[in-house]
Amino acid sequence: MKQLNIAILFILLGFLLVGCTQSPDEQIKLLNGYWEISRIENSQGSSKEYSLSQNIDFFDVSTQGKGVRKKVQPDIRGNFTTTNASENIDIRTEATTVTLLYSTAFDSWQEEIISVSEKELILRNEENFTYVYRRYEPLSLD
Repeated sequence: MKQLNIAILFILLGFLLVGCTQSPDEQIKLLNGYWEISRIENSQGSSKEYSLSQNIDFFDVSTQGKGVRKKVQPDIRGNFTTTNASENIDIRTEATTVTLLYSTAFDSWQEEIISVSEKELILRNEENFTYVYRRYEPLSLD
């Protein structure tokens, strides 16, 4: 009887974990918008913190698997200046994993979405660097 209770507990925990996992479509929708880098971590655990960034990453992707990432610079009035840095994105989804495949005229690379929410985005690249972003919020001068 005790083994049966433990088995039921594990099954219920499994359902709970699966139910809490975001679908690829949900992850892609949350990815859209303006993101400011807050930290970069390497595979050895060293990290570099960024309190403020001059460049903001703007993601515009669709659930059809295509999009773009652009570097933009905010100004004091709340507008953005677009830089020349832009990457095309193809999105590959597998079960609950979303991989962003970037390409420019000079290079191609990929990053996996580790997690994404309304306030935080975490990406990991092929070299095992982890990029932690916070949702960009304009400076308030009130």
